[in-house]
Amino acid sequence: MYLRHSTVRKDGKTHTYWRLVRSVRHGRRVVQETVAHLGELDAAGRAKAALLAQQITGRREQRQLFEAPRAPVETIAVRVDQVRLERSRRFGDVWMGLTLWQALRLDQLCEELLPPGREAVPWATMVAVQVLARLCEPSSDLDIAEDWYRGTALEDILGLPAERVNDDRVIALWTGCCRTR
Repeated sequence: MYLRHSTVRKDGKTHTYWRLVRSVRHGRRVVQETVAHLGELDAAGRAKAALLAQQITGRREQRQLFEAPRAPVETIAVRVDQVRLERSRRFGDVWMGLTLWQALRLDQLCEELLPPGREAVPWATMVAVQVLARLCEPSSDLDIAEDWYRGTALEDILGLPAERVNDDRVIALWTGCCRTR
């Protein structure tokens, strides 16, 4: 889904009306269907669009729709043959999984059910890592601790250093949960 605008001149004034549209395939053609008319994006229009974005995405706020456009950036010539990629990490699947986790309020449920103790990393955060690992790439606890977590952007998203996600911690999660029941 994305925003599309149309400009109308009425009584000597220019009005810009916004709609939320999505692309839908009908046979060989792709057409844009209007999901919602947002109207002019004055203060009331922005509030309406923010509420609609909140309902669709499950997030509290979607600032990027209304941020002021950035000033033009100076272009720089890049020699592609001298560019290399270092430490590439998976982002999309773990971000989407975490967004769903938070939209379903499973983070709050885990915080209520697994109260904090003396651990350096909250149990609720470790449960989120485990569930995301099982969702994105089912594998063993050892693989999650040694390879999978380091290959994702979760370290930056959660603020949890990869050194804290070790095999003892991942396995202790399940034994710790079983003991508390």
